[in-house]
Amino acid sequence: MKYINRLVTIAVAVLMSQSIMAHEGLSDAFHAEVLGGERDAIATITLTESHVDLAHLNAMGMDIAGVNRKANQVDVVVNDWDLERLAQEGFKVSFDKAQKLYDKGLDEEYKNPSEVEQILRELAEANPEIARLESIGKSSEGRDIWALKISDNVNEDEASESAVLFNGMHHAREVMTPEVVIDAAQWLVKNYVSGNEKAVNWVNNTEIYLVPMLNVDGNAKVWSGTRMWRKNTNYGHGVDINRNYPYQWGSCNGSSGSTWSDTYRGPSAGSEPEAQALMGLVSKIKPVFDISYHSYSEIVIYPMGCKGARTGGNRAVVENIGASLGTLVDYEAGTAWELLYSVDGGDIDWMYGVEQVLPYVLEVNSSRQGFQPSYAQWRDVTVERVRPSWQMLLDRMSQSGLRGNLDVENASQWRVKVEKRDAGSLSEIIDYKVNPDGSFHIVLEPGDYKVSVREEGSATRSSSDLKVGSDLLTFEPQL
Repeated sequence: MKYINRLVTIAVAVLMSQSIMAHEGLSDAFHAEVLGGERDAIATITLTESHVDLAHLNAMGMDIAGVNRKANQVDVVVNDWDLERLAQEGFKVSFDKAQKLYDKGLDEEYKNPSEVEQILRELAEANPEIARLESIGKSSEGRDIWALKISDNVNEDEASESAVLFNGMHHAREVMTPEVVIDAAQWLVKNYVSGNEKAVNWVNNTEIYLVPMLNVDGNAKVWSGTRMWRKNTNYGHGVDINRNYPYQWGSCNGSSGSTWSDTYRGPSAGSEPEAQALMGLVSKIKPVFDISYHSYSEIVIYPMGCKGARTGGNRAVVENIGASLGTLVDYEAGTAWELLYSVDGGDIDWMYGVEQVLPYVLEVNSSRQGFQPSYAQWRDVTVERVRPSWQMLLDRMSQSGLRGNLDVENASQWRVKVEKRDAGSLSEIIDYKVNPDGSFHIVLEPGDYKVSVREEGSATRSSSDLKVGSDLLTFEPQL
């Protein structure tokens, strides 16, 4: 009966949320001033039925900060009105006034947008042979969104080299995430220059792109004093960039249509300049892998975000790599809907569903550290703990799979279909759309495969039986 009552409450909360969403006169000022003021403190809730309770909190419009799955607890960012609502709904809430840390000010060792730019610029200027800084777009307030490319022939786009992407700070308050991406850039440059064998191999054979801070405007707002700001600052009320991507946008109650919500998806799919900037980069470089660093919960998330949805024929590849990442850094791995709640309009679903990327989210730090832990105490501990995650994917670039180039016109109209042979039968893994430069890089598990090449709308031009081992196989089909 308790379960049924909770489901009924969720349904009512969803209807109330939809009613609020339809009420265009309900402004963010109303939400802030009348409904309890700025959310500026953390409350911890002990869950009784994890997925049901998380769905309920989402439906209530709560700002979920992080989850401790081992303790079956969730942190929410609250104001006084939120605390009253949580009590009314019967949630067991622990609220320690000491958790209202945000009066102390943000640790100034963390980086603001200008400082991130300065670090990247200094790396590029000191190492022009392997590092290049470029703006991938501008925010709504006119700030540049910076990407650092690291590769041996850094000023060339080499069809013979595949790309990988690491990005941070979709959400403004997650100040540890740029540190992780900056650490990757600094480690790669330093160790390449010193002759570290792995670093030299990665840089010489891969085009590595790093975007430490996507949400530059939101982060500037955090530094102005709104410590728990999550969204960008567009339209005044802001948009959750990681609910704005066009794939499955607003499709499964994994975001909000209310402007005051911290998961507001925006007025239309892909409306936000930050999402457009990252999509433009991904569409240009066609990365094999991506890691989007977030905080916090100590989990690894892989596609898909909507409840019950899974990746396609290469599900085993996607999920096994995700599980390996989790094991490597001692995080739990799964989809968002398995570990947390449904998410729609997220970057990793768009990357997988539209651009054929194998993308992951790493939620760094735990509820013990929160969004903005002591820099001196936790920065090095965090970046060193998760450093193996991006290093593992750089290693995986040269492991089991197919890599090749088609010398054809209109290469993006061509397909490489991969089917796995198992006990005499064939099962489709992927029908890969060739990149505009003619390249393809398909991550596989070791095994026997049939590989067919064709132009869209035409008959198969080439068919080969291939054995894929533990190393990347170079495949040049005869057309």
